[in-house]
Amino acid sequence: MSLQPLFRKFHELIQLKQYDQNAELRQKRDAILERLRNGLRPRTFEFFNQGSYAMGTGIKPAPGSHDYDYDIDIGVVFDLDPRTTDSHAVKEWVFKAVHGHTQDVQWRNPCITVNYQQAREPKYHVDLAVMARDSSGRLHLALCKQHAQADLRKWQLDDRQGFIEAIKGRFRDPEDDFQFRRVVRYLKRWKNEHFSREGHAAPSGLSLTVAAHQWFSPVKSHTHQGVVHDDLAATTALVNKMLQGFQSTWDSQGHSRLVLRFPYAPQDDVLARMSHQQMFEFRGRLEKLRGGLEEARLSQSAAPLQRAFGSQFPIV
Repeated sequence: MSLQPLFRKFHELIQLKQYDQNAELRQKRDAILERLRNGLRPRTFEFFNQGSYAMGTGIKPAPGSHDYDYDIDIGVVFDLDPRTTDSHAVKEWVFKAVHGHTQDVQWRNPCITVNYQQAREPKYHVDLAVMARDSSGRLHLALCKQHAQADLRKWQLDDRQGFIEAIKGRFRDPEDDFQFRRVVRYLKRWKNEHFSREGHAAPSGLSLTVAAHQWFSPVKSHTHQGVVHDDLAATTALVNKMLQGFQSTWDSQGHSRLVLRFPYAPQDDVLARMSHQQMFEFRGRLEKLRGGLEEARLSQSAAPLQRAFGSQFPIV
């Protein structure tokens, strides 16, 4: 028995449609953009979708879960010189424009976050990344907290757009591309099932996407019925590559770490904020995931996959 139909059914259950397919998400995004346009006049800005929606890797929260809500990422871009403009001042423009749009608007170091609730439970949050575009067309991200002193305010070179375009254009075969996005979504759901959202214990969705960008390869076979993609094998291969990555890097205390460099500016390690203990637990959970995937392959049973990915993974 092939497990592939169960993977595809699972994917249909967890896949979060993109803006052009999801009227409610599009409405939330457009309402905030209209608020920005009105609040920033006569200043002008451009925007672009970023994050999981732009890359087509978003997932729905698990039914009954209060730990994870929908996150929508938008880059808000101003044409100005980051060398002569205070990042805090520009971020304050955006904060003041959206303040009061909902009851909970937060100024965070990397972005301004607008939170939406339904029945007093988190439902959406929209992250507004405030950016400056210099005369060479490069984007810089405003990094500072609300009351940061001058020496803690900065602009950081940021090319998330380049990463998004690389993801979109990586595969010529659309079915290979679709498998890539499915596997990223499986890992995101696994992360939500087995890690707390608090602190930095969980790998971010971005870090899992960076890992897939670095190591994912399509797995498929040619049969008399045509080309058949094997999501179980593709997911297993990616998890193996991630575990192998722990073997190549150690910190100053001799602890193994998985280092994932963002392939575009700022080229930082997207797992750098994990402590040694969090990294140790991450590795252990990846090993447990690999064991479950291997058990499913050998037994052709979906039970270990349900333990790995949650109750939405279908048994039959």
